[in-house]
Amino acid sequence: MTDEKRRFSRIVFKMNAELAVRGNLFKVEEIANLSVGGCQLDIGEAFPVGTVCSLLIVLNPADRTMNVEVDGEVVRSVDGVVGIRFNSIGPAALAHLQNIIRYNAPDPDRIEQEIDEHPGLV
Repeated sequence: MTDEKRRFSRIVFKMNAELAVRGNLFKVEEIANLSVGGCQLDIGEAFPVGTVCSLLIVLNPADRTMNVEVDGEVVRSVDGVVGIRFNSIGPAALAHLQNIIRYNAPDPDRIEQEIDEHPGLV
């Protein structure tokens, strides 16, 4: 029996993303672990826990309003893989993020339940 503490389901999302940390931009072609509350990225760099960052999920390079922009902080950093907790997101970006998770999850009903129980990031 596992002691699961995560409140949101995770998916693999094969879209480009950009992580901005301390004036540096790291680009990835896949988000290995994406949820409504955070993500995990293999960027090949380590950052201290608590480092402030921002993430851009590029859904449409030609229309920035379709992309998901979120502010967060590093909660884990091991062997170049960073875990980011999302702290701040606009309403339109949150709706896009929820739809990404909803439409890419193996169990959309579970995602609906999670969104209903936690409509924001917390």
